[in-house]
Amino acid sequence: MSTAVAAEYVRKMVERETSGNGDVENAVRRLARRHNLSFWQIMHLRAGRAKSITIDAFATIRRAYIDHCEAEVRALQQEIEQDRKRYEENHDLRDLENEVQALAEKVRLARERIG
Repeated sequence: MSTAVAAEYVRKMVERETSGNGDVENAVRRLARRHNLSFWQIMHLRAGRAKSITIDAFATIRRAYIDHCEAEVRALQQEIEQDRKRYEENHDLRDLENEVQALAEKVRLARERIG
């Protein structure tokens, strides 16, 4: 358990959740609501102001990050599926699909480890 790791998870999630520079607070609010976290908890971690973190908060943030990773993998899988339908036989897409499937398996295993 590390405040630095939790802060990194939060920064990555906020970065991917934002739709532009002016959207950071809204992105933090969406993440807080979605993952049952406090707005200020996320903001302090994101800004590097949090000096410590409880075990429960760390576990919640780690689960939220795994959820986020799963959503990113699903989005990639859907994009590949759409491209496969559009461009029939494309070996590059098959290779990419295999890579994404391997990534999905790694995320699944990470989810199992955290319970």
